[in-house]
Amino acid sequence: MAHFYVCPEDVSGKRFKIYGEYAHYVGNVRRFKTGDEIMLFDGRGNSYRARVSNMLKNEISGDILEAFFKMPEFRLCLFCALAKGTRFEWLVEKCAEIGVCCIIPISTRRSGVETLSQNKLKRLKKISISASSQCGRNDILEICDIQDFRESCLNAFKALHFENVLLWESEEKNKTLRSLLENKNKKGVNAFIGPEGGFESDEVELAKSLNFKTASLGKNILRIETAAICASALILDAMSSCE
Repeated sequence: MAHFYVCPEDVSGKRFKIYGEYAHYVGNVRRFKTGDEIMLFDGRGNSYRARVSNMLKNEISGDILEAFFKMPEFRLCLFCALAKGTRFEWLVEKCAEIGVCCIIPISTRRSGVETLSQNKLKRLKKISISASSQCGRNDILEICDIQDFRESCLNAFKALHFENVLLWESEEKNKTLRSLLENKNKKGVNAFIGPEGGFESDEVELAKSLNFKTASLGKNILRIETAAICASALILDAMSSCE
């Protein structure tokens, strides 16, 4: 059954409303009509089986038939250097599909892109909502404002019960992610992906001084978006086998 985003504030009691472009998508693109049942989610873990009762040009409303709640027990947060052009948009879309909880863009010494405009951030959030909807998530991949590398390391260090991992191309090739992620008591992982020029040595030393673990993604040098997807898939698979 179709799975559509509804703003949390637009669910009240046993009623819901969808406005604007989301209403246009449901009514004109997907061609739902009055009386049809749909699935809704609010990005905060709540999903709803609902029935459309009223359709206007820019507003759809209806009745909540059944409510469910589910949030991921394990959280993967990706601290990731920005990629040029539309490559970061693709990264966001695919990370949403595979189950990453949060992406924090970071600025490093060798970053090719060091700023993230509010318009770009808004577009990335729309892509996240769309991808989260498409793959049936109850939550939404969160996209945060860009952070300086040092600031991001300190923020990750403060996260209780999280494993902090920095993917580093100069690490020993047999020091893999799976070999590091064997602690069943961790609530999540903060994974750091550097720019295509790699992390500088003092950045790696800063991470290590904060008890970060370093790991390799193999012998090949990967682009940012490739490294992000590979690392995320490996981490999620490793942690699911620990449950």
